[in-house]
Amino acid sequence: MSPSVSDLTAVAEDLFSDIANNSPSIRLLAHFSQHHTVTIQHSFADCKTPDAYRFTGLNAVRSYFDLLATHYERSAMEKHSMRISAHSGRVILLGSVHWTWRSSRKGWREDFECTIDFDDNLKVISFVMLTTSSPSTCVMRAVDPGPPDISCSRRKKRFDIWM
Repeated sequence: MSPSVSDLTAVAEDLFSDIANNSPSIRLLAHFSQHHTVTIQHSFADCKTPDAYRFTGLNAVRSYFDLLATHYERSAMEKHSMRISAHSGRVILLGSVHWTWRSSRKGWREDFECTIDFDDNLKVISFVMLTTSSPSTCVMRAVDPGPPDISCSRRKKRFDIWM
């Protein structure tokens, strides 16, 4: 029996809330099926090789969320709209998130379309995050610009203090 729209809404909201609240990977993994092979993908919408960004298995899911938690801070995650198909067990969520590099403190906004497929037990079997803003805003393509630059005059002052 297919899940109902209200059931899919509730589990999608719970998953979105856990992601938005930076829940630990172990909690996020509880949303994913342990009885099906799960896939996770995060790429930009017009990517020519989306398979390069697709990973399979619960270890891949854990690694994805661990990678994000290690290098970035996620904030201001917003859901703009949600479409649900009870027949296919699919939820499509449009939203945005603000990412900040932990090392340099530089940040940016990523707009996304997240397609989540659920099994009959309301567990995620496919999680596909497509960046709908510029491809350069896709967190999986992010390049840390490095620490803030210290101007020459500030460097000289610091050097003078050491002398």
